[in-house]
Amino acid sequence: MNLPLSDIRVLDLTWVVSGPQASRLLADFGAEILKIERPTVGDPVRANHGMFVYFNRNKKAIQIDLNDPEGLNTFKELLLISDVVMENFSSGIMARWGLDYLGLSKINPTIVYLSMPGFGHDGPYKTYQSNGPTIQAISGQTYICGDPDLGPAGWGYSYMDHTAGYLGASAVLQALYHRNNTGEGQFIDLAQYEAATSLMGTYLLDYDVNGKDNATTLNRTANKGVNPAAAPQGAYEGKTPDTWIALSITTDQHWESLTHILKSDVLKNDERFKTFDSRLDNWEELDIEINSITKDLDVIQLAKQLQQENIPASHVQDTVTRAEKDIHLKKRNHITEVEDENGRLVRVDSLPFKMESIPDPDYIYAPQHGEHNEYVFNDILGKDL
Repeated sequence: MNLPLSDIRVLDLTWVVSGPQASRLLADFGAEILKIERPTVGDPVRANHGMFVYFNRNKKAIQIDLNDPEGLNTFKELLLISDVVMENFSSGIMARWGLDYLGLSKINPTIVYLSMPGFGHDGPYKTYQSNGPTIQAISGQTYICGDPDLGPAGWGYSYMDHTAGYLGASAVLQALYHRNNTGEGQFIDLAQYEAATSLMGTYLLDYDVNGKDNATTLNRTANKGVNPAAAPQGAYEGKTPDTWIALSITTDQHWESLTHILKSDVLKNDERFKTFDSRLDNWEELDIEINSITKDLDVIQLAKQLQQENIPASHVQDTVTRAEKDIHLKKRNHITEVEDENGRLVRVDSLPFKMESIPDPDYIYAPQHGEHNEYVFNDILGKDL
């Protein structure tokens, strides 16, 4: 199958989440990803089988010991016939191996080199260790989340690794486009810290433009969905245990339609809820009132009713419901199947966009440790294993 990146080869030294997320996107676009792991110990995420499969589909796995002179020479041979190198080690690690951009660009001047350290390659924090929670904390994201009585909490999952991965793939595509136009290689210094702070721009603008310091004005709301542009906003209980409906009402027209569908005189007539500003000022009382109504309703049917009136609303789905019952995802073929190493069919998500003239790739299960040694060393390099 001829996909947009079918002629691109990537030497992928990334591990865990952020880097493999970036190379997974390139693999889905057709690039040949050679996932390079140590012979004795592979990517530690292999121990978390589901996570490894998710981030490493459509890749080829080979074993190279970069601490061994022979392994280092093999890597440099592959470099000569590759387009991209990707790594997400801490700043300075690749330089100690002689595998930073300065060294590798002397061997292949057209190489595109993506480096994804937590804090970039310069600045006072460049040697700091990082993971999802620490990046969330220093970027300000942890500060705005949590129970109002308990202080900052952050999130239970490292979404910033995904953000950095998406930005990394985008940066590689830009660098390849630049190379095709100029013949020049490129070094990409992607600091995951800055990838995270780029999502906090509204708070910076609120401070610069409105003079609001969220250190004094922020109201942490735990799992409440307080939003200065929407009231009500949040998730409200349904009749069936552990079912919820998410609402986000931004206009008076939507509010009037909501009160009509919920058949609530209190919501219609109470002075606390008459205007958008009054609803926002009294959001806690508003949430209690709405929840007292929705807890007696089928939230799936309620969401359908609201959507028929063009009101943003959805029932809250868990993983099983989404996989087994979501007719929309099935219609769009978003959930597909691949065969694992034991011949069992397992479900995976496909790309979240469709192109009219470019088909989805044939999704391939994540590789076993060193599965493609023979293909790379024998077929590509002509070496004997």
